Amino acid sequence: MTAETRRRRWPRVMAGVLSGLVLLATGAAATGNYLTTQVLSNVNGGNDGNFQGTTNTPVPGAPMNILLLGSDTREGKNAKGYGHVADIAGARSDTTILLHISGDRTRALAVSIPRDTKMMLPSCKTKEGGTKGGYVSRFNEAFDYGGPGCTVRAVESLSGLTIDHYVVVDFTGFKDVVNALDGVDVCLKKDVHDKDAKLNLTAGNHTVRGEQALAFVRARKQVGDGSDLSRIERQQEFLSSAIKKATSVGVITNPAQLLSVLSATAKSLTTDPSLANPEALKDLALNMTGIKPSSITFATVPWKYNDDFATVSVIPSQASELWRAIATDQAWPPPPTNGADGMPLTADPTEITANFQNVSGIAGAALKASALLASENYKVGTVTNGKTNGPSAILYNPNIEAQVQAARTLEYATGIPMAPTSKSKGMAVVVQVGADFPTSVKPVVASAKQSAAAETAKPRTAAESICSK
Repeated sequence: MTAETRRRRWPRVMAGVLSGLVLLATGAAATGNYLTTQVLSNVNGGNDGNFQGTTNTPVPGAPMNILLLGSDTREGKNAKGYGHVADIAGARSDTTILLHISGDRTRALAVSIPRDTKMMLPSCKTKEGGTKGGYVSRFNEAFDYGGPGCTVRAVESLSGLTIDHYVVVDFTGFKDVVNALDGVDVCLKKDVHDKDAKLNLTAGNHTVRGEQALAFVRARKQVGDGSDLSRIERQQEFLSSAIKKATSVGVITNPAQLLSVLSATAKSLTTDPSLANPEALKDLALNMTGIKPSSITFATVPWKYNDDFATVSVIPSQASELWRAIATDQAWPPPPTNGADGMPLTADPTEITANFQNVSGIAGAALKASALLASENYKVGTVTNGKTNGPSAILYNPNIEAQVQAARTLEYATGIPMAPTSKSKGMAVVVQVGADFPTSVKPVVASAKQSAAAETAKPRTAAESICSK
């Protein structure tokens, strides 16, 4: 059996409990006596010689990037029912999620990276003592030859971000946490009978446990479009449901079950040495209790199929929007901008046409102003000289709704006041350019407009209930 066939055919471990840190945090506030050093000491600390992240424990108030990895290793207990280790070359991180935790610990962004992403792989130390990498291939190969530390390097190369810590979970850990939760609720839009995944479920709602839960998140052929990318969406749906279950009143108020969940989660995780520190984990978990399911956003890095239709490539122009939000610790997708009246702006710059009148008495002022707004994707109509001089103003017809909304957006972006007039006709507003016209404008996110990155990444929160296709 070739390595390619092994990659394609053998079942893979999926995302189910990669929310381990979130699960640890959910009960922290309610379990002062249970979230103990003894429980958290069961987290394993690993070092493959390739990890170069922070050596310090998590710092309250500082944003944090943690790479969550699902390992498909067949070593030990994981070999049971999933193929023998001798038949499967190495282990791969077939599930990779970059988890960004905000500095104020009120929100998290989890970005999935497709395993078949083609990229220049980093040069890393191998288990045999040599080095490997420096060639273009599938992203998940980095874990095979260089372990989690090499995968961290690959993600840092892909994103330009610094990864502070990593967490790895395997088959057995997945099932243990799901069972400790007494199952996770899932939904299917149609019957699924996948022999390879050993999954048989009818359309509708189900509570899955153990092997059935693992089958649900690794099934491909009978769910969605059969691709790994479709499976990523289902992993995110499962993960959302797991988080909702872990944060439910039924679990939080049941000390025995909560301790079981925390213990199973701790035992399922292998982390970098500094994150494996029990006191550091305890502090991090306690600091994360303010993160609610509605404040956890899942997304997939924007991608496109390559010509072989078997691998994908990241779309840099769109992915940069996510990486920038993480680097600056900003919410993503960005919330809608509120206008001067405190209400969300609904007119996107790309939908606004403005005619410019120079009322400054300065030659070329209107042309300069039009160029400034054009650089922010506003549409430029006419550029003329006004008959009189005066201050800047945005003229709009209050009886034409499109003009009203366009004027609200321009008022926010430029700081120029709106001025109603019945003379303004059609869809375009009039921007009178005075000597006080600004030299820069503020960016706008309209409530009715998604960025190209958001349309591709398909963000959703952990609070949403979604039925798998």
